[in-house]
Order: sequence, then structure tokens, then C-alpha cells
Amino acid sequence: MKPSRLSPEIARNAQDLVAKDQPFSIAAYISSGPDVIAAVLRKHVEEEARGLGGEDLPRVMDQLYEQISSLLQSNDAAVVLLALHAIDALIDLPFGGPSKFAKLANFLRNVFEVKRDPEILVPASTVLGHLANVGGPLTARQVEQQIITTALGWLGEDRVEYRRFAALLILKEMAENAFTVLKNYVPEFFGAILIASRDPKLVIRERGVEALRAFAHSNMKAAAVCTSKKAKLDGIDLISLLPDGILCTIISFLRTDDAVRTSALSRRWHHLWLSAPLNLNTEHISGYCPEKIEVVTKILSQHQGPIRRLHLHSLYFADLDGWFRSPALDNLQEIDIWVARFDDPLPLSVLRFAPTLRVALIAHCSLFEDGDPTFNFPHLKTLALGSLSIWEDTLHSILSGCPVLESLMLNNCAGFDRLVINSPTLRSLGVCDDHHMEELVIQNAPCLERCVRTNLFRTTPVIEVIRAPKLEILGSLEVNFDKLKLGTTVSQQEMGVCKLKMSMHSVKILHLTSSGPNLDAVVAFLKVFPCLEKLYIMSTLQMDMENVHHLDPTDPVECLDHLRYVELKCYMGKKPDVDFATFFVLNAKVLELMKFIVKDRCTQKWRTNQYKQLQFDSRASQNARFEFGSYFGSAYPTGCFRVGGFEFGSGHIGKRRLVHHHDDHVLSMADPFDSSSCGLCRIVLHHDDNVL
Repeated sequence: MKPSRLSPEIARNAQDLVAKDQPFSIAAYISSGPDVIAAVLRKHVEEEARGLGGEDLPRVMDQLYEQISSLLQSNDAAVVLLALHAIDALIDLPFGGPSKFAKLANFLRNVFEVKRDPEILVPASTVLGHLANVGGPLTARQVEQQIITTALGWLGEDRVEYRRFAALLILKEMAENAFTVLKNYVPEFFGAILIASRDPKLVIRERGVEALRAFAHSNMKAAAVCTSKKAKLDGIDLISLLPDGILCTIISFLRTDDAVRTSALSRRWHHLWLSAPLNLNTEHISGYCPEKIEVVTKILSQHQGPIRRLHLHSLYFADLDGWFRSPALDNLQEIDIWVARFDDPLPLSVLRFAPTLRVALIAHCSLFEDGDPTFNFPHLKTLALGSLSIWEDTLHSILSGCPVLESLMLNNCAGFDRLVINSPTLRSLGVCDDHHMEELVIQNAPCLERCVRTNLFRTTPVIEVIRAPKLEILGSLEVNFDKLKLGTTVSQQEMGVCKLKMSMHSVKILHLTSSGPNLDAVVAFLKVFPCLEKLYIMSTLQMDMENVHHLDPTDPVECLDHLRYVELKCYMGKKPDVDFATFFVLNAKVLELMKFIVKDRCTQKWRTNQYKQLQFDSRASQNARFEFGSYFGSAYPTGCFRVGGFEFGSGHIGKRRLVHHHDDHVLSMADPFDSSSCGLCRIVLHHDDNVL
């Protein structure tokens, strides 16, 4: 949200956008873009400034602040984004003085403290950068006291993922827009980056790298304007004055080729990369397989420092076993490997990294089918297996040997029929393209927060949840009680509808698939999840489906009192679809947003007709909004987590890299079924601008 220049057309029409006979309301422009919001705010404040005395203008600004404060308290991401657009627009207005910047900085600090969704945190950080850039000395103190110290404190506390994510976003923006303030915190900044570099989540480590790059870039710009050697010695070139240990850590964040290039910066840097912890990634080495193999072999034989991260991708005829035995790979912390030929087994020598591994991403091979190895990964927190074959006993032995595992991803894995989760530390479980699996049993997972799977409209395994008291995100599930078991209970038949004896109060976000869609079956299913707040339905249309359901006061659907968001995917607007959606329109008492994802772009005439058929004027929640979006081609809008991840990228290696990075990103997202907050998924999903 950088400061936007209003087009002449928007500026000319701004007067028409502001209602003369009604109190000004920011919320009225929720469907408008940032340029429109900026135009109407500017027009409103300028008119008030002309018509009121200097003493009355602060009252107008206070009214705007109250509206922004109210909008920021919403649980609807679209409403919060509207408030951020308004803050961004107010920054550029020549009204309000220093108190305005202090007030806006406080708003943003509260956003970072309370919100958890990257869809909100990322644009909030951009607005913060705009504020720091425009405010200059007027905001330096507020930024320093309220923002930077808070961010550094979050990174120094016990690990809270969303706060670490927010802190690194803040530090990146401060490095770019308030470097003169941030440079007073150099030791604390690099200490924070070191903490981020050790985080088990890839998205946290990547944000740490972005913050570090922003700092380095601002440091180089500051050094470029320095005209004397003495000034450099006085502290302008801050990075080169750091100890070797920290400089080597900086190099460890760089691509393999960039790390080598640092030796050309100056004499100070000439030999540093040879002893720095190295991120060895064959994608960062130019040439074909033979050239890459030669470079890797040379680095492993000559590099004097440790290699912390090893990324090997589709290197035919590479001596993996020989490489794995290299002393340079002692204390390896992260391995990411795609074996060139699917039938090739992964060498057992890879297990020598077990004592130090934190992250393991392994794909396109057979895994430990020969021999009888012992598995003990005392520090492994992230494990992703993709497109490989592994025996069931071997898989469970590996999981048993991971006492601190927090994230597990299985993507198109074969060789086992049953997966049993028994982990005291696992927080995120993802299973993609699981058509080989017949049963998923969550036996004991006291920390599990999300269980996410795909392979929509194909054979669904039986999912049994025995103990997962913190499970908040679940799906996709087929609307079939024969496929879901809770605790030690079994399903029973009653009046033609399967019901369960237990319910899951912890689940807040649910993704279901339904043929029809079948309203009676979905309503019966929802009774199992009484505290549900967000519901995603993927459906296939059956024109003969009758979707008329009358609520029974003696058997309430409790989640209708909590449901804030409903998204219908593959919506076609036919009678079964309309009747299904209308049930939620008329009965969801606190509904804030209902989104319809339609194949191909829907016309304004079609949307208007749907608006009438869905009885929007009779909605149970007066705050509810409708939004129509489109997807194109053969891609299903399944959400961020979906089958078909291999469609991304160009070429075999590019596809594989994006799949693993995307999967790790999905398991750390606030809502893995929300494709609007994932840059990769926006490739196939388009949202219409019009909102009803």
C-alpha cells in the first residue's frame, strides 16, 4: 500500500462519491479500491476543513479515527483491509499534525498485536512503511518506541509463530523506510535475524531473509552517499563493521552463487564465504547436470565452513552416497532433495544427518525399503515427503523417532494403507493426493491444530479422531458419516440420516465436499461442529437434488450462532445451489461474508439475478455481504491446499521446488482453504471487483 497517485478521473469524480446528506462512513466504501477510498477521504476532509474553523477540524479527524478503530476490531479480513486502506490514505493528507501520526502508529501496533492472518499482517506492514517514510522526524520516536522495540521483543520471547511473522514484517519495513532509527538497534536486529534463521517454519526464515536484505540495501545506500572515509569509519557502513561471525551468518542467508560473489566486495569480505555457513542449493548453480555435479563436488571438498542447508534437485548420475559422507555436511540442519529417478532409493547414509536435522523435505524416490535402519531424529520439527514410496512400518518408525515433530506433510505417497498419528508435539498435518490411503487415525495428538487433506471427489479414507483437543482446522471431509469417527464412538442410523454421538467443539474452520450439494446431509454433519466459524463447501451439481430443510427447535444447529464466513466453491447458480445457499442466508445469525466461487466470469446481470434469488434482503444477519469470484479453465478452486500443486513452475525442477515451498507455507497459513491470501493460488483464482 504505497502512497497512491489519484488519477484525474478519480479526482474529478470524488465529489460524486461523497454523499452530501448523510454522515460520512468509511464502511460504505468496502467494495471500493484503495484509490477510491483515498479520493473520498481527501474530498471529505478538505470540504470539512473549508467549512469549519481550525478548532473543529480535530473533531472531524477524531470521528474518522473512531470509525477506523471500530473497523479494525472486525473479524472479517475485508473490513480490516478497508481500515488499512483508510489509514494509508490519511497518511498523505496535510491535516492532523503530529498527533495524527501518533494515532495511526498506535492503530498499526494494535493490528500487529491482535491479528494473526498474513492476509492482514502483510498489507499492515506496508502501511507502516508508508507511515515511517512520510512521517519522518514526526514519527521517528513513535516508531522507535511503539513498533521496533515491540517487534524485537516478540522475536526474543517464547516462540509464537504469528508474532514472529509480524515482527519480521515490521523490521523489513523499518529497514526500508526508517533506517536512521533502526540503525540504533543493530545488535538487537541481527540477534533477531539469528533467531528467525533457526525457526522450523520456512515462511519465518524467508521473512528473516527479506528483512536482512532490506537492511543491507539501506546500509549500502547510506554508504553510497558518504563522501569521506572517516564518515564510513564513523558508522555509515554498518555491515562491514560487524564481527566475522555475524557477517558469516549474513552470507549463510544468501543464494549459493551470491555467497560466492561476496568475496569480490572488498578485502574485508574476500575470504569470509569460505568459512561461512553455506546454503548449498543446486538451483542457484548455472549449467546442466554435469556442470552442477562438478561444482557441488568441488564445494563439498573445499568449503571450510559448515553447510547448514542442502538442496539437491534432479541431478542425474550424482554420487549422492559419496556427497552425504562428506565432512562438510557434518551438523547439517536442513535437507531438501528431489531424486532424479523415481525408482532410485535414497542412500542410507542420509541417516547420518539425523542427530542435527531440523527440516527434511524428501521426494521422488523409494525410502528405506532395504535394510532395517533405526530412526532417531531428536531435533526434527518439519518433515515433508512427496511422490515417493515408503512401507507403512517404515513410515510409522520414522514418526516414532521424531519426538519434537511439529509439521508433517505427505504429498502423493504410496506404500501404506493406514496412517496413525501418535505425537505429543505435532501441530500441523497435511495429506495431499491420498488415494492410496484407506484410513487416517489421529490416535493421540494433544497439540494438533490443523488436519488438512485433499484429493477431492475421489476415494476418501476413513478418518478417525480419537484425541485432538486443540484441533481447529479440519478438511476436506466428504459429507459421509461412514468416513468419520470421533473418539471411540461409532455412527448410528437414525431416520435415514447418520449421526455421531460426539461433537468437536474445538473446530473453527471446516472444509467439506458434497454431491448435490446435499443440504440435509451437510446440516446433519454441521451438528458435529457446534463452534464452527468458517465453512467451505466444494460441491458437484445434481439437478434433481431437493434442498429444503426446516430447522427443528428441539435439535438446533448450534454453529449457525457462530458462523461468520461461508464459501461455496464451484457454485453454478442453479436451483439446488440457490436453495442450499439460501439456507445459510436465512439462518446464519452472525454471518459477515458469503462468497460464491463461479467457473468463468459472471456478468452483472447474472449477479443481480442471484442477489434476488438468494433472498439477501431477508438475511438473518444484517451485516452479511455477498461476494462473487471466478476461476478459469480446468483448475478447481479448492483453496490454497489442493491437488495439482505440481502445475506450478516451469520445468520439472521448478514445479517440485514450488510444491514443497507452497506446502510448507500452507501449513503455516491462518486459513489454508483461503486461496485469496496465497500468491501462488492467485494464479488460477480471480475475484470479481463487484461485491453485493
